[in-house]
Amino acid sequence: MGRFDSGAARLNPVSFVGQATQATFHMTVSHWRRSAQSPTTLDVGTCIVGAGVCGVSAAIALQKRNESFVILERHALASGASSRNAGFLMRGAACHYAEAIDLYGRAPARDLWRFTEANLEGLRHEGCESLESYRRIPSTLLALRAGDSGEVWEPDAAYAKLNRAGLERSLTLMREDGLEVGWLEPGDKAAPADSAWKSGRISCALVNPSDASVNSYQLMKLLAGKLASPVLENQEVFGIEDGEGRSLLHDAAATNQPTPNPLPRGGGFGKVVVRAADFTVRCERVLVCTNACASLLLPQFENLVKPRRGQMLGLAPNGRTLAASYYANDGSEYFRQAADGTIVVGGCRTYFAEQEVGFEDRTTANVQNALESFARAMLGYSKSEPLPIISRWAGTMGFSPDGLPLIGPIAPQSPVWFCGGFTGHGMSMGYKAAHEAVDAMLSGREPLFSISRV
Repeated sequence: MGRFDSGAARLNPVSFVGQATQATFHMTVSHWRRSAQSPTTLDVGTCIVGAGVCGVSAAIALQKRNESFVILERHALASGASSRNAGFLMRGAACHYAEAIDLYGRAPARDLWRFTEANLEGLRHEGCESLESYRRIPSTLLALRAGDSGEVWEPDAAYAKLNRAGLERSLTLMREDGLEVGWLEPGDKAAPADSAWKSGRISCALVNPSDASVNSYQLMKLLAGKLASPVLENQEVFGIEDGEGRSLLHDAAATNQPTPNPLPRGGGFGKVVVRAADFTVRCERVLVCTNACASLLLPQFENLVKPRRGQMLGLAPNGRTLAASYYANDGSEYFRQAADGTIVVGGCRTYFAEQEVGFEDRTTANVQNALESFARAMLGYSKSEPLPIISRWAGTMGFSPDGLPLIGPIAPQSPVWFCGGFTGHGMSMGYKAAHEAVDAMLSGREPLFSISRV
């Protein structure tokens, strides 16, 4: 077992409220798309399914080892959460450090924080600092003052006290564990004079001083540009089989069904066959990096990776400034300023958790209204002032049962592996997790964040 496995499954920090009412979906591909033409047959060592930050990073890891690969993507590069997130390149996980220790144990929590530091260092090594959108800027965990306006995001006195105490405890524990960390309160000389601090809403802040932010789509274009083989887009996978045509996906509905376009005779060295509309891939192994959409291809992952919709809005700056990437109410809300001045605000899904489930790409009035209210308060807009909103969007995140990634074969000894379940922190973990998956898959060792723990 990996070092993160010892205590990771003891407690469950992720709410799966409302899942019982969610319909079960499986991936489908029309007969017309499957049979439009004879597919091109490719022979590679590894077939990667999914071209988000995890899948592209896995390809980079394989390329560094001179291993052959192909990436199949059902839509386009980074069309899922990897281009729809806030662009935080931050250390840590969905919970603060003290809570992580309570959940996973002291050593695993420290190793997890180091893991996310290594993730950012890996992205810097790939050249993310050269992007015009890159900003080396701290990420700051905020405890907000209690309020009485009745807004869903506004903490009451009990939560405000608890939130501050958690950050104070995290500060002490991080310093004890040798993790670089800062602390700010209103009135401190080091506190930035930006719109968030001027709002009067901040009680205190835990500072990750070495974090960064970026336009996540630009980052994905940079990473994909390093690959010798392009991503094969619009190639939804509809089957993963052994050489005899038997499904390797544990989907009874797909087993023993006739498959179109049989393999050409002769040639090929792979024991696994991956089928998409325009390509048939013969390979030694498959790495599924579909994160939130895992259960669409792997039905047995329906209770392992839950799709949760996150929503955001973008605002013209209108004189507002932010000196850090901010993470408030234990990460329920988050906001930052992009290099071009645009302010992005996200979150508020936790107050409407039962509705914010599934794969549907849409914004909802409840969440967007809450985001507007939060933006007004934190950026200093009065209720009568129009918000300069320039965009609204949504994206689906993959939540694991314990808030940690899932890496490993989908069944014992299976040549099909999965890497995902980043619980809203794919940019903080995906690059490093993909390298971990590739190393473990090729070496035959047990990976960190092993699926076997759940």
